[in-house]
Amino acid sequence: MGYQSASEYEFQRLLALTRYEILDTAPETRFDQLTALVADALEVPIALINFVDEFRQWGKSCMGLESSEAAREDSFCAHTIGLAAIGQRSGLIVPDARQDERFADNPMVTGAPDIVLYAGVPLTTPDGYHIGTLCVTDRVVRAFGDREMRLMHGFAALVMETLEARRRERQLTLDTQSSAAQVRELRRVAADAETLAAVTALFDSGLDSVEATRATAELLGTAADVDWCGLFRTDDHGLDLLASWERAPQGSGPITDANTILGGVAGFAARAQLSSFVDDYSAHPRALPGLLDLGVKAVAALALGEIDGTRYLLASARMHEVRPWRGSDRILLEAAARIVRGALERHARLQAAQAAAQLDALTGLPNRRALDEALRVEDEEGHGVKVALVDLDGMKAVNDGEGHDRGDTLLQVFARALRAQFRSSDGVYRLGGDEFAVLLRGPGDGLDDDEVLERVDQAVVATRAASFSSIGASTGIAHSSGQSMLETVAEADRRMYQHKRRKASLRRPGLTASR
Repeated sequence: MGYQSASEYEFQRLLALTRYEILDTAPETRFDQLTALVADALEVPIALINFVDEFRQWGKSCMGLESSEAAREDSFCAHTIGLAAIGQRSGLIVPDARQDERFADNPMVTGAPDIVLYAGVPLTTPDGYHIGTLCVTDRVVRAFGDREMRLMHGFAALVMETLEARRRERQLTLDTQSSAAQVRELRRVAADAETLAAVTALFDSGLDSVEATRATAELLGTAADVDWCGLFRTDDHGLDLLASWERAPQGSGPITDANTILGGVAGFAARAQLSSFVDDYSAHPRALPGLLDLGVKAVAALALGEIDGTRYLLASARMHEVRPWRGSDRILLEAAARIVRGALERHARLQAAQAAAQLDALTGLPNRRALDEALRVEDEEGHGVKVALVDLDGMKAVNDGEGHDRGDTLLQVFARALRAQFRSSDGVYRLGGDEFAVLLRGPGDGLDDDEVLERVDQAVVATRAASFSSIGASTGIAHSSGQSMLETVAEADRRMYQHKRRKASLRRPGLTASR
């Protein structure tokens, strides 16, 4: 150990005692068997295993006494370890304490347990600190020689071996518990990782965002032990529940009308985009009586942020029994929320890209790709439609005579004029160059062919009024009844070129030539 001051030694001795975690523990058979063996071998009525801390002596095993606890200043054992600490003796023998000036006035001599003989040896740790004693006492004067002390030292060594074994067992138990906890934590982390991987796969699987969110909610229900989960969106007009999942559906579930929770935790979190975990929903100032009646006990509201002007929220609820949110629950739900947000952002970008791909950059009208998609939908749904193809006459002359910038302006003016002539339910498209198309849905209650031609003529008039006096339009109209959309468009195209050839042969502009 090297040189240590008395105070430093005492500090280290107390630390050594603490390592054994022995003070104030319940009796243990293995120590009681040792003190019984000592009492029998040395033929004494009392054998003790005592430990000495900063203020007291405390007995782990007391053969012949109910307790050996005493103040440190009255402790025979404190004298024993004090002498051992300074190297004077490896044990203490007091044949008659009544005649020993150090102990004659000791309350354990003048009163119970009426100590006369005391013999004790230190309990010494492997690193040399004396933490207690093995001692015997008697109520009569007894001779106690070298043989008895050798036995005491042998028994003290057995006590320390037992104490060390106990310490190792406790450490092994702690290590085992720690390992088991680590295994459980690793399994939980692995399970959470699998859940998050499954959530990611859902959004990459081709499901739409609502169906993927519903499946995500079910996965979270198992992994985070939630009973209900839903995706909300909110804007200036209110709150919508896009998708939800409930562990054990009863009726229509805990939330049927999203706007009923506008004043609650989820509604506030959605509008303010502030995430919150509420362990005791009933105590929250924004708790709603209707949800309390349904058994909502805990709520997690995770703001997903704003995407294209719309704010989103992923909310979860635990029902019927209080189960506070653990740190691992929060980590899992927050990670899932990030995945859902990423998927919503990708979906928004895809929609924007698709919309941009279907717009004509010059006029802002939908393009040929958009028309093809609209015709595909009409073909699948079998609706009756009318298709008008319009060719802007005089475009080449403007480009050749006034330049392409002027030609671009002509296209923009005509596109606005044509769009203004038709209903919002009708589609107006620029197909490229000087070609346009109008898709009129619901021909039964829509415009007849003459009205369509009249409206194209009005668009021409409006364009001529914008300093393009030489332009005209050739139009062909076809109905989808009894034929595919491809055949309908081909028929409209054929009629448009018939109209163009007829005008060319007449050599006059076509304000009304399409009739």
